[in-house]
Order: sequence, then C-alpha cells, then structure tokens
Amino acid sequence: MFVNNLMLSREKLITVTPKVTIGEALKVMEENKFLSIPVVEGDKFCGVISKEQIYTYYYEKSIERQCLLSDFLVENVMRTDVPSITPFNEIEEAAHFLETKSVSFVPVINKNGEMQGIVTHHGIFHQFTELFGLNKGKRLAVIAYDIPGQISKLSKIITENKGQIISFVVVDPKSITEVKEIVIRLSTDNMDEILEKVKEAGFKIQ
Repeated sequence: MFVNNLMLSREKLITVTPKVTIGEALKVMEENKFLSIPVVEGDKFCGVISKEQIYTYYYEKSIERQCLLSDFLVENVMRTDVPSITPFNEIEEAAHFLETKSVSFVPVINKNGEMQGIVTHHGIFHQFTELFGLNKGKRLAVIAYDIPGQISKLSKIITENKGQIISFVVVDPKSITEVKEIVIRLSTDNMDEILEKVKEAGFKIQ
C-alpha cells in the first residue's frame, strides 16, 4: 500500500510557522492536546516542534521562562532532521522511520518539494489491525514449514470447506527452525471441519 492511502492530508493538519513564538506554539499544542506539531511555511515542511524540545531547551539553556515564551521563535528550537517520504513510497518505509528515528510523524513531500501530509503511528497501527482483520470473522493461526506450496495448500483447504478468507498474513517468528506462522481471518459456518482438515494436512494449529 502507498503512503498517500493512509496519510493525514495537509488540509487536516494543525501547524505553526517558523516565525511564531514558542509561547504561541505551546498554546496551540495545549489547546489541541498535541505533544508535537509540524512547522510549515506555505507548502514547505520546515521541521517539528514538540513540548519535549521546548522543555529540554528551557532547562539546557537556563532561560527565564517568560523570555523563552515571548522572545524565542519556533525556528530557534524546532527539530529539522526529520526524515520525509513521498506519497508513492510503501507504508513499510514510513513505519521504519517511525520505529527507528524517534519521530512522532513522517512528513509526506511530493516531487515538487510540497508537503502533502503526514504519516503517524496511529495511521500505521490502524492499517496493521486492518491487515490482520481484527474483529472480523474467525481467527485461524497455524505453524507451517517454510517450504514452497504451503500457503496455496492451506488456502485450498479453507475454500474447499466453505471458508471465505478475509485476511492472510505470514509472520516470521524468528524460530531456529524453518517454520512460519500463518494467521488467517475467515468467514465460515464450518470452522470445526476446517480445523480438522487443516490438522490432517499436517499443519500445527496455534
């Protein structure tokens, strides 16, 4: 899936410009119950300002509180080393940045350098639950040897026994043996018979 299918579009975002004061930025975050917000000037993404950055800057610089809030600008404190992604990158790349770069969101920038939106942790988690078909149908988890034909074999058993597959995910459990965990959500009134056929075919049911 491409990033543009799950990003929060630019029009839906609350942002500040680099030239507003720290006090104004903090007020925006508090009013909207945000821990951080994008810093944007026109269509250009400039960075991110967060409560954590503001508090850290305050203590590290030993600045008088009112001076920090009224005399310092967002551009003095904001973080600029934020990785970006294009609308047509895969969501896995956005998830990788969120996991490894200690950012609350990943800005989405088009080929013209214009900010299109952001990808958040919430957006990734939502897509993850959709992928696993959470709360949809019945769950079947099996352990299978990592050999060709296992997935098609399992799919055939389900469909031949009146099961409709909603989602199908293969997970690497990092086992020392060559096995995979296959998690399936399916719609069926024939679950007991499907379970029996799956066992007969040599799969281990979790």
